[in-house]
Amino acid sequence: MKEWVEISELRDLLDKILTLRNINNDYKEFIYEDFIQAELEERKTHGVGKVLLMDDALKRKKESIINEILEAELSGKEKVGLARMLLLDNELKNRENNVELVKEFGNYALFNGHKELGHIAALTCVDKVVELAKKHGNAIVGLTNASRYGRLKPFARKIAENNLIGIVMNNGGPAAVTAYGGISPILGTNPICFGFPSNNEDPYLFDFSTSKCVWGEIRQSKLENKNLPEECFLNTDGQFTLDPDQANAVVAFGDVKGFVLCYAIEILAGAFTGAKMGLQVEDEYDLGFTFMAFSPEMFGNIEEFKNKLKVLENEIKSSVKNETTEKIYIPGEVSKERFENNMKVGKIQVDSEILNRLKQMAISLDGGIKSTNQMN
Repeated sequence: MKEWVEISELRDLLDKILTLRNINNDYKEFIYEDFIQAELEERKTHGVGKVLLMDDALKRKKESIINEILEAELSGKEKVGLARMLLLDNELKNRENNVELVKEFGNYALFNGHKELGHIAALTCVDKVVELAKKHGNAIVGLTNASRYGRLKPFARKIAENNLIGIVMNNGGPAAVTAYGGISPILGTNPICFGFPSNNEDPYLFDFSTSKCVWGEIRQSKLENKNLPEECFLNTDGQFTLDPDQANAVVAFGDVKGFVLCYAIEILAGAFTGAKMGLQVEDEYDLGFTFMAFSPEMFGNIEEFKNKLKVLENEIKSSVKNETTEKIYIPGEVSKERFENNMKVGKIQVDSEILNRLKQMAISLDGGIKSTNQMN
């Protein structure tokens, strides 16, 4: 069952959860805006339910956290929105409060997150990759030993807002995605996001998982007591299942081509950063994260670059539609429309189970959910 909740009430609720866990204002806003934007974009697997899983890993910089959660929730990305907050205490318990720069040379750097909350560690990496790219024209920053952060979009956005091309990726294990033609999990869900500066209000942001459905669908289905999407998840016998309790693996999107991209990201975020890959990944701290930034002025002029992107956008939108399509969108536009529509309404529907757990987390260190392979 779902119930309507004022956006201001959600913000206050998330603020109380993070304040109770000693997360300061520097990052709180960023995180809760992301979770709520996911909800408003209707991406529930990245929405407020994720808070339930975070009850072990957050103790600072809450404003950034709140902003990210809210943005995710309001944009309909509920799988990395409010439900994501339910994992908070799982991620806080191992936190060492120190993102360490272990290597820097020229235009590249590597950080050890020391089990820091993913949002906070990733923002540190974004700051560094922007700094290095502005100095050298391009840069790569790696991160290991940090918790997952849900959507990649907020970090690619920050890079693009600095008039840089951003590419953000991570190997999203433990193993979940099958090899093409296989039935057992071997790779992570391995998301990637491209960010391009633009003349529009927002950068161009292309954020997607290389699995056909995100692994958070399992958590969301359990919390909301509903079936999984069709033809995405396999049981141990290799048959498609709608039962979240039976899900053992997920297939890559796009058949063999999606599997190849998933495989490549496993390497670029895994072995390349010194992190683990495949069946060697036991928990989220074994994962690797890669941040890249490139200046369009390496080969041209930033304004010419933006103008060319606008021309291409217009060509795409004015291209001939098939008989079932009313409007052609560029990536991110549908989520933005959901976000803006939900903001106009001023409230959003939230699953009662998730909302009740969040309310409990706001007054105590209880209410979250334990992080498992199916509930991450």
